[in-house]
Amino acid sequence: MTAELDIWLLITAHPDDESMFFIPTLRNLLCLDYKNDSNDSQKPNIHLLCLSNGDYRDVSDGPVRTKDFYKACSLIGIDGSKSSDASSVVVLDDDRLKDGPNEVWNSDLIANTVVERLQTILSSKQQQSTQQQQQQINVNFITFDQGGVSGHPNHVDVFRGIKHFLDEKCHVVRGDDEKLMARLILKQQADTNGQDDKSNHTEVNLRVLALQTISNPLYKYFLWIFVELLPIFLIWLVQVLLYTIYLLLGGFLFSKKGNRSISFSRMNGKHLRCRLFDPVLVWMAMAAHSSQFVWYRRLSVLFSRYTYLNDLHELAIDPTLLSEEEEDEDALPPVNTIEEDSSSPKFLLSNAQMVALREAVLPIGLHHRPWKRIYSLSRDGDSFVSFEKHITNWNAKFGDSSTLLVVKTTKGEVIGGYADAIATSSPRPGTARSCLFRAEKDGSFTVYDGKQNSLGTFFEGSPHRLKSGGTEGSSKKILLDSTRRIIAFGGGLGMKSGDGFGLCLEDGFARGTTARCEAFCNEPLVEGDGVFDVLDVEVYGFVFGQLIYDNGR
Repeated sequence: MTAELDIWLLITAHPDDESMFFIPTLRNLLCLDYKNDSNDSQKPNIHLLCLSNGDYRDVSDGPVRTKDFYKACSLIGIDGSKSSDASSVVVLDDDRLKDGPNEVWNSDLIANTVVERLQTILSSKQQQSTQQQQQQINVNFITFDQGGVSGHPNHVDVFRGIKHFLDEKCHVVRGDDEKLMARLILKQQADTNGQDDKSNHTEVNLRVLALQTISNPLYKYFLWIFVELLPIFLIWLVQVLLYTIYLLLGGFLFSKKGNRSISFSRMNGKHLRCRLFDPVLVWMAMAAHSSQFVWYRRLSVLFSRYTYLNDLHELAIDPTLLSEEEEDEDALPPVNTIEEDSSSPKFLLSNAQMVALREAVLPIGLHHRPWKRIYSLSRDGDSFVSFEKHITNWNAKFGDSSTLLVVKTTKGEVIGGYADAIATSSPRPGTARSCLFRAEKDGSFTVYDGKQNSLGTFFEGSPHRLKSGGTEGSSKKILLDSTRRIIAFGGGLGMKSGDGFGLCLEDGFARGTTARCEAFCNEPLVEGDGVFDVLDVEVYGFVFGQLIYDNGR
């Protein structure tokens, strides 16, 4: 039997971040019920790591704010003792991680710091554990999202450091439920014989929960009260009423002193909402940071949404990082790609993703064809003229215009489209083989091919095919317009009200849009309002016969 050890690690930038933003989350975690190997209740494993001591104004502020931090943590309910490195609460004093809006924190340094802290925590837990059975260790990071909650540059750097940790320090595997998960292998003390003993390695399952930034100050401090706080307040009143009745009926004889505030958490998929109606606790915790508890922060404690509500979302795992050893032995044959020189950037798609797209959208006649990267934004630059030249030369030289467009956004989303004919400056109709696709967070692909109410979801290595159909005509076209410098899928004639291009790249490939499109019967390919920033773009062609190419271009 394998026992589970759950560890929660809150990673912040400054002393007072934990009190200003994360108390609803921390208090809800403290209410979790854990059992040890003797079936006795025990406190959850909650740890705090503050990456700076807050000495922005003066070096002497560092020790003072550190002391305040430990006091605030004790008020929240987390052990604030600082007797050793194994303490649940740690504040760093590192000259490379100085507090300040003009300071830039190195992502790799943050990632390495987190690894060291995690090793210390696990070493302490293993020494304390009396269990002889194998443990499955689950570590949950809690931190800021890409907006930094308040927009402070140090907060944003913490998110980037944790994202770097997730992408560079971990490897991606498939869990028992086929979902992608991040796993970290930590090496403990070396074997006495100097050999690499697997028993000295600890495997840790990881997930990162990021606190959602509320960018609208009017909603964050005022409107949310009417939308979200009133229901919480009514629940609190009911709780107080019931507890009063309980006391009147003699319950005080059996009651124990404890927390009377209302707390509630709910996990919905990869979204966690934590509620807490205890502004007095938040006030006391912030008051412990006496040098920071100025008048506007007092108002913030009373009215800020973060005093009462925390919305956290789990960071998505990049499926391109899936470990090769985790690929199914019965998987379909890999896609052959034309080799490029060593200076060329890596492909945006992993081979497993290429296989999934091949099975999902390509005609059977292209299944055995090698893929050639015709164009890459990071390799060939953002010149639209250069892009059009690469596409035109490929079509003229090899006589086939079947093309796969892949776009990666700055948020890590992978979207794109396939067409067996891409127009040049003048638009032309696409065929039934035109389609749009979107990579899902679980590693599958959703394909929109223009068939009304018909879309297919394909997992990496899926042996099934989508039988593509759809409406032909002038509305289902692939446009490459050098005058307006855009690439667009769908749109044009036959568009319904509210429709737009299914996928459009513009502004020198820096920006793109996606909307519902009658031609492909698709939903917007990205979350939000359909507008996205482009990180990279690639176009693939399919090789027929003997390919003669110059240096991979």
